[in-house]
Amino acid sequence: MLKQDIHKSWQLFKIGLSIFVVGVLLLFTLSELHITLHYLSLLILFVGFAIAMLGYWGIFIQRFSFIKNKKPPHKF
Repeated sequence: MLKQDIHKSWQLFKIGLSIFVVGVLLLFTLSELHITLHYLSLLILFVGFAIAMLGYWGIFIQRFSFIKNKKPPHKF
């Protein structure tokens, strides 16, 4: 997971962000109808957040390893 492809991480981040937005929309629109819908929308929101953070973690690790492996410029 830590050596994941950057494109897969971005895809996972976008999917998680989309699920998160759906959870927020459900929370604002349906949570007033029934308490079960309130908790269901919160569950969808947190699942989307977790998936998005997994994708973001892969992006962060890839960029951090790029900075760590970057060689300093030659001195003249």
